[in-house]
Amino acid sequence: MSVSQPILDLAEICAQHGVRHVLISPGSRNAPLALSFSRHPEITTKMVSDERSAGYIGLGMAQGLKEPIVLLCTSGTAALNYGPAIAEAFYQKVPLLIFTADRPPEWIDQNDGQSIRQRNLFQNHVKHSYGLPVSLQHPDEVWQLHRTINQAINTCISDQAGPVHINAPFREPFYPRSGQPWEYRKDVSLVNIQHSKSELETSDWGKLVKQWSEATNILVVGGQYPKSEALISALEALQQHCKVPILGDITSNLHRGKGVIKHVELILGQDDAFLDSLKPDLLLTFGGAHISKNLKRFLRRHSPDQHWHVQESGYPPDTFKSLSAVIPMDPAEFIQQLTARTSPSDDEKWSQTWKDQEASVTSWIDEFLRKQDFNELAAVQQVLDICPEAHLHLSNSSPVRWSDLIGGKSQITEISSNRGTSGIDGCTSSALGHALVNQRLNLLITGDMAFFYDRNAFWHQLSVPNLKIVLLNNHGGGIFRLIDGPKDQPELERLFVTQQSLSAKNTCKDFNIKYLYCNHRNELKTRLTELFEPNDHISLLEIEFSNNMSEIYQELKTSLKQNHV
Repeated sequence: MSVSQPILDLAEICAQHGVRHVLISPGSRNAPLALSFSRHPEITTKMVSDERSAGYIGLGMAQGLKEPIVLLCTSGTAALNYGPAIAEAFYQKVPLLIFTADRPPEWIDQNDGQSIRQRNLFQNHVKHSYGLPVSLQHPDEVWQLHRTINQAINTCISDQAGPVHINAPFREPFYPRSGQPWEYRKDVSLVNIQHSKSELETSDWGKLVKQWSEATNILVVGGQYPKSEALISALEALQQHCKVPILGDITSNLHRGKGVIKHVELILGQDDAFLDSLKPDLLLTFGGAHISKNLKRFLRRHSPDQHWHVQESGYPPDTFKSLSAVIPMDPAEFIQQLTARTSPSDDEKWSQTWKDQEASVTSWIDEFLRKQDFNELAAVQQVLDICPEAHLHLSNSSPVRWSDLIGGKSQITEISSNRGTSGIDGCTSSALGHALVNQRLNLLITGDMAFFYDRNAFWHQLSVPNLKIVLLNNHGGGIFRLIDGPKDQPELERLFVTQQSLSAKNTCKDFNIKYLYCNHRNELKTRLTELFEPNDHISLLEIEFSNNMSEIYQELKTSLKQNHV
């Protein structure tokens, strides 16, 4: 087939549903869709050659815009490269609309080039998989295509958002005939779904308010969550009303809220006997994954009598093994109503215990770092102190942990990290995707393994001068020197750390990135000042370390327990 009218209708349906951005990876089998999208006046297309990087760039764009982003690739193994980004989008509930061009079904498994089994390729990590008809000659086939695209888009954005896969088989020819009419018809079939707002019955509110009033030690814990001023305001009002402690690690985006307990990992890393006094009897949670292992260990050992989790739809994981109620509401709306329906409390003893701990560990970690030689943790603290107002991106594995130990800073407007699956494979691409769709300064703090793994994040012609990168290069996967198990094996350096001798200098030269270098504490402030200067290109500061972070981390844990802050 050539580029038929139904394929033009497909692009028009996407546009009328509000789809504005399509990331295309080059190929031939996907030409009908590529041309249909790229020529549409209301759709912006970008070319990214590496499908794995394109997937993560699309992920970052969808997070930043809070709208679906289309990914489009050719047939064969090209499609498989979307897998990691799709899994991350699935667990972070990010709307991606993935189109994979395909061979017609009669040629699958027949040794035809670039043909693999693509139907339901991502079935375990998408909300749904769809297949387009291979022929569009009959009116019913056109109706099926229109219906499928409407359903796919609505599925992508409804309830909890998430990735949706559309497999599109094409027969040759793929390209427009000479003189072919090219018109985007406005009278395409469009299906819109109106979503009702979740509300609780009066009887349900009665049960919750009763449990709340009977609880003595209530704890509110936020997991990974997008920036929400409405949520922060609601939590501040609840805290003032009921005097409850609110915990949020660095990916919860609660760091700018008044009185939020940010140093959760440090507070809960103290002596076990002391932790008994922090046991809650009612736990209220919202959001996704948590960075702190100590938090998960603490709440699994000190199970609350009641555990409520708030999310608009779907069934949450039972992370702390204590789930007793799932509340299908927007967290900000629920907390606002909870505050209005419960009686105020003047008892600050429980809340003050947590506030005192927060003050103590904040002072302690600052003092601990002042005594250290030049190392990753101290460098991250200096980066966060000097950084101007910015959207902060944190790669896995060490950078997100170091930043969490230090806590968020007020000038950091938003924090993003690929904590849905916690992989290192697309951290740079995701940050770059965010930078493409906002005008703010975007700062990525990354480790050497994550950075070199994702160098194709820069393999395109896209302009992202608002992206700044701090690369912590300790020449290997230093996180494995901290983890119990790997660090005790004689093969640690060869099999787990996988030492490497790379520098980012050549990568920066290849991709026209402004390169800065530092390997000493006295140079860092000057280099950071240079990094944050306006520039027409991406800027990168490589900070090289020779010390062993496992020794510093072990010293931190030992000192924390001994000093019982």
